Amino acid sequence: MKNRIDTPLLIAADQEGGIVARLNHGFTVFPGNKALGMTGNPSLAKAAALAMGLEMQAAGVNMNLAPVVDVNIELQNPVIGVRSYSDNPETVVAFGKEALEGFKEAQILTTLKHFPGHGDVRVDSHESLPHIDKSMQELEQNELLPFAKLSPFADAVMTAHLMVPALDPDHCSTLSEKTLTYLKNKIGFKGLIVTDSLMMEGVLREGSVNEVAILALKAGCDMLCLGGKQLIKNSNVELGLEGIKCIHSSIVQAVQAGRISEERINDAVGKILKLKARVNIHPSPKIGLISHKALAKQIACAALEVIPKNPSRIHSIHQKQVCIFASELLRSSIHLTSFPKIGKTTDSMFFTGLSPSEKEIESAKQQANNADLLLICSYNSCKNPSQESLIQSLLDTGKPVVLVVVRDPLDASLFPNADLTIKTFSPTCVSIQAACDHLTEHFHS
Repeated sequence: MKNRIDTPLLIAADQEGGIVARLNHGFTVFPGNKALGMTGNPSLAKAAALAMGLEMQAAGVNMNLAPVVDVNIELQNPVIGVRSYSDNPETVVAFGKEALEGFKEAQILTTLKHFPGHGDVRVDSHESLPHIDKSMQELEQNELLPFAKLSPFADAVMTAHLMVPALDPDHCSTLSEKTLTYLKNKIGFKGLIVTDSLMMEGVLREGSVNEVAILALKAGCDMLCLGGKQLIKNSNVELGLEGIKCIHSSIVQAVQAGRISEERINDAVGKILKLKARVNIHPSPKIGLISHKALAKQIACAALEVIPKNPSRIHSIHQKQVCIFASELLRSSIHLTSFPKIGKTTDSMFFTGLSPSEKEIESAKQQANNADLLLICSYNSCKNPSQESLIQSLLDTGKPVVLVVVRDPLDASLFPNADLTIKTFSPTCVSIQAACDHLTEHFHS
C-alpha cells in the first residue's frame, strides 16, 4: 500500500485449504478439496473460498495460486490426491466454478492449476518428469475438461511439469509452445500463464534454472515461479537474491541475443500489468472469525465417511482405556482436539514421520496390551509399508480398533478388519475433531 509507484505488487500464496494452506497460524484452516467434494455440496466450495479469500485480504495477499482443478484419476497419485475435488471431471468443474466465484467475491485473483492436468500420474514432478500417454480425445474428456470450462472465469493458469506426447512429444508442458498455444487458441484462454516452480526436478531435466526460465518465457509463460527448494543429493538448495538476479540477467541476455523476442516480453509484461490493475487491497480484521470456523466444521462433518464392521465393540468409549497411535506429524493437531480426553483414560504413542521403525512397531504392540480400545490414525499407509505393518500388528492384537484415515482414503482398503473406520479426507485439526465428535455422539453409551 506504501509502494513508491502506483503499480501494486502481486502477493501470492498457495491457499488451497487442507494439506496446502500457507497461511495457517491464526487463520481458519479449512478441509481440502477432496473433503469438499465428499460433501456433495458445491456451494460449500464457494463459501470456503470466500472465507479464505477474506482472510487472505486481511493479510495483504491478493492472489491465490488456487484452485486445484486436477482430476485425480490415479489412486496412487503421489502429489495431488486429496488436493483434488474428485476423480470425475464434471464434479471438479462444479466445485471449481464455485471456488472461483468465492475468491472473486473476496476480490482475490485466481489461478487454475496444474495445466494440462496432473491427476493421472504416479510420479511427483517435484522429483522427476511424469508422462501422460493418452490420446487427445481422452485428455479432452478428462484432464483438459476443467480448464476448458473454467478458464473463462479465472485470472491465471499455472502450468504443470508433465510430458504429454499428444500435446507435444518433445517438451515438458511448461516449456512447450505447442501446449501453451493449445491453451491460448483451442481453449481460448487470454489471461496470465504462470509456471509451477522452476526449482522442481521435472522441469530442470531440460536444463539449469536459468535456461528453463528462458525456455518457459519463450514458450509462452508470462510469469515465472521461482520458490521452493530443489533437492540435490540430499541437500536443500533454495534461490536467494543473487540467484534470482542471475536468472534476470540470463533473460536479458537472451532477449539481446534474439532468443526471446521483445514482443514476447512485452506481451507477458502487458498481461501482468493488466492483472495488477485489478488488484484491490482491503485489509480488515477478518481472520479466524467464528463464522469461518463454524463453516470449516460444517464441511469437515459433512465430508466424513464412516464404515462400520463391528461397531458394537466400540460402544461406551468414554468408559474404556483408550490408546491413540499416530504419526508425529499429527501430534499438534490431535492435541488440539478432544481425542486426548475421549476415554476413561487416554494414552498416546506418536511414531517418527510416516515410516515407523521396527523398534517403534514393537513398542506400539506392547503399549496396546494395556488398552481396552485402540484408536489408530492412518496417514498415507498405502505409500508407507512400515506404517502399514504397524497398523496391521495392532489389528492382530484382537483389541477393538477405530481406524481414522486422515489423508489418502485408499488406506481404508488395507485394513478391512477394523471394527470402525472413519475417513476424513483431510488431516486438518477440524477434520480430526469431526471424527472425534462422531465417536462421542454415536459411541458414548
